[in-house]
Amino acid sequence: MIRHNIEQRTIEWHELKHGKIGGTLSKGLFVKSDTLLIELLSQRIEEYEGEESYISSDMQRGIELEPYAREALSNEVFVSFKEVGFLQSASIPLIGLSPDGITDDDTAACEIKCPGAKKHTSTILANEIPSDNIHQCLHYFTVNPKLEILYFASYRPECLVKPLWWTAITLFSTIDLGTKAKPNIKTVEEWVEIARIEAEKLNHELNAALLKLNEMYV
Repeated sequence: MIRHNIEQRTIEWHELKHGKIGGTLSKGLFVKSDTLLIELLSQRIEEYEGEESYISSDMQRGIELEPYAREALSNEVFVSFKEVGFLQSASIPLIGLSPDGITDDDTAACEIKCPGAKKHTSTILANEIPSDNIHQCLHYFTVNPKLEILYFASYRPECLVKPLWWTAITLFSTIDLGTKAKPNIKTVEEWVEIARIEAEKLNHELNAALLKLNEMYV
C-alpha cells in the first residue's frame, strides 16, 4: 500500500483520486453494472480541471466535527489515529481511499460520520453500521492488506443519549450485503476477495476501453 501524505480536498488530492475507485464508488465493486466503468472511463479521458468541489452544509459540518470525533473515538478505544491524505493499493493501483484516521503501522483505521439527528438516531437504535456505509467500510480492507480492524463511528455532539456510537469489524466479521428476503452473508475477508477480483477485472476493461478509444479517435 502506498501512502500519499497530502492534505485532503486540495488540488493534489483531487488529482490523485481522479479516475480511481475510492470509498464513494466502492459499492460498484459489489453491484454488477456498467455504471462504474463508464464513470472511470469518463474521468480517464479528461484531465482533472481543478475546479472547486461543492461542499454542502452537511459536508462542512462533517469536516469541522471530524477532528473532535476522531479524538473522542481514540479516547474510547485507546488507539491513536493519524490523518493521511490518500492510500493507494500497491497491487491494484485503480483502487484507493482517503481514511478518516489510521495508525502508524496501518493495522487499524477509522471511518467517521457526523450525521444529522435522524441518521444518528437510526444508527444508535439499530446498533449496526448503516447499509449505505458498509461498502465504504469494506473498501478499507480492500485497499489496505495490512488492516486488521476498522472502527466505524457516528458522532453527533448534540445527542444527549449517545453522542458517540462506534463499532468495529475485522476480516472475520460477517457482513450481509443482501436483502431481508435474500440475505447474502460472507466474512469481510470473503467480500474483500470478491472486490479485489472485480477491481482487477475493471482495470483490465478500463485499459481495453482506453486503447479502443485511442485507436478509433486519436
